[in-house]
Amino acid sequence: MARLDRRLGRHERHLTPHVATRIVGAGASAYYVVVNGRSENALFDTLSALALMIAFYYAMTAFACAWFYRRHLLDNVRAFLFVGIGPVVGSVLLTYLLVRSLIDLADRANSYSGAWLGLGPPFVIGVGFMLLGVVLMVVSRLRGPATFWTRRPERVDPDLAPLDRHRR
Repeated sequence: MARLDRRLGRHERHLTPHVATRIVGAGASAYYVVVNGRSENALFDTLSALALMIAFYYAMTAFACAWFYRRHLLDNVRAFLFVGIGPVVGSVLLTYLLVRSLIDLADRANSYSGAWLGLGPPFVIGVGFMLLGVVLMVVSRLRGPATFWTRRPERVDPDLAPLDRHRR
C-alpha cells in the first residue's frame, strides 16, 4: 500500500499530487461519459447527488470541529459560540436538510431523468458513492498501515492556534 501512496504523492518540483489529480480527472471524465450516455438530464441528477455528499461532508466536519475543540469550549464566550454552538447548530441543520433531501430525491418524480432501480437517480448516485466510500474505508482499514488507525489524534497547541486572538 505504501508504494501506491508514494506514486500518487507530490511532484518533486511543483509539490502537487499530479498523478492523483490525473487519475481523479480521468475517473470523473469516464463517469460523466457513462452517466451522460444514459440520459441527457443525468448531469443535473449528478449535481443534486453532489449536493447530498457536500451536506454530509460539512455536517460531519462541523461535528468534528466541536468535538476536537471540546476541551476549549468553556475557555471564553467567543470559543463557546464560534467553536461550539455555531458548528453544532450548523451541523444539525445540515443533517436535517440532508435527511429531507434524501427523502425527496428518493422519489423519482423529483429527478430530471426518470428512475434508476425504482428510485430517483440523485438518491442512487449519492447513496451509491457514500457506500463506495464506506467500502474503500473498510479496505483501507484492513490493508492500510496500522499506524494510521492506531495513532492517537494530535491536539493543536493553543499557543499556535489560539481560540481567543486577544489572549496573546
